[in-house]
Amino acid sequence: MKIVAIIPAKGNSDRLPFKNIHPIWEKPMLYWAYKACMDSEHDIKVYVSTEDQKVIDVCKKYSIPVVIRSANLSGPMVYKQAVIRDAADTLKRIEQPDLWISLQANSPEIKTEHLDEAIYTLVKYNKDEVFSVDENLMQNAAFRIFKGDYVFQKDLSTNVGVYKCDLMDVHTIEDVNELEK
Repeated sequence: MKIVAIIPAKGNSDRLPFKNIHPIWEKPMLYWAYKACMDSEHDIKVYVSTEDQKVIDVCKKYSIPVVIRSANLSGPMVYKQAVIRDAADTLKRIEQPDLWISLQANSPEIKTEHLDEAIYTLVKYNKDEVFSVDENLMQNAAFRIFKGDYVFQKDLSTNVGVYKCDLMDVHTIEDVNELEK
């Protein structure tokens, strides 16, 4: 099974400047999403979608390929799925994966087991999409896994499943401090 993960990592953030490359546990935040993919039992090809040179420089340090996104997809009111669709549209010509993963850099608690078990859930129950939820079954935005062209959808999901993993969504320096305790 061919799998491609896209980590959206715009340069700046209103609440925590350069959140996606902000250090946590002595590494830039996006590193933890990348590591979860690299340690998977699956062969996951990872790309970071960004418009920012600082993010690109961090990706180069860790040998993470980058998909350059246009500045109009980096504003505060841009939906994450629009960014994922844009990167997937660029990558589909060279990768043609069976599965796509939208993986948030600002969920640094993500573990390989979360991704591997969610992939297993998607395949076992023949879903088109599986996304992460917290212990209260509320979506936590850590990841979404899509079958093939389902990544390009613009309407509501219908054949979906969820995977429960209670992960903090980091947006502020207070969140970083809480995790590093």
